[in-house]
Amino acid sequence: MSLTAHKSKTFVHADLGALDQLLQNTAEDQRSKQFLRDTLGLTGMEVSVTAYPPNTSLPFFHKHKQNEELYIILKGKGQMQLDDELIEVQEGSVIRVLPDCSRNLRSGPDSEIVFVCIQARENSLEQCTAGDGIRLEGKFAG
Repeated sequence: MSLTAHKSKTFVHADLGALDQLLQNTAEDQRSKQFLRDTLGLTGMEVSVTAYPPNTSLPFFHKHKQNEELYIILKGKGQMQLDDELIEVQEGSVIRVLPDCSRNLRSGPDSEIVFVCIQARENSLEQCTAGDGIRLEGKFAG
């Protein structure tokens, strides 16, 4: 799947399509994964959107040197192994994984799964919305 981005001076927009469309793409190679860093020009994080058909996972476990990951389950259910612990995940689950934790995620035997993974350097957040946001007056155009 190839994304086309609309770039302006202050934002970049791309359309992944419907979640069901991501799942249709899984028939070709068992997994559908779209990294967004290059498409959107991200500079402080990597974001990927992944869809697995039932009973599918990566063929390997992994961990990171510096980056923590946040997994957000958008659709379906499955299991995630974190080191030696197996947890159930489903639509609405959010899981933060520290860099040195071994991880893998699999869809359930009868359920596809769609999830977002956000990866950023651990302990790099210097400000969040309350400290970084600037309130502006405005109305929607049109």
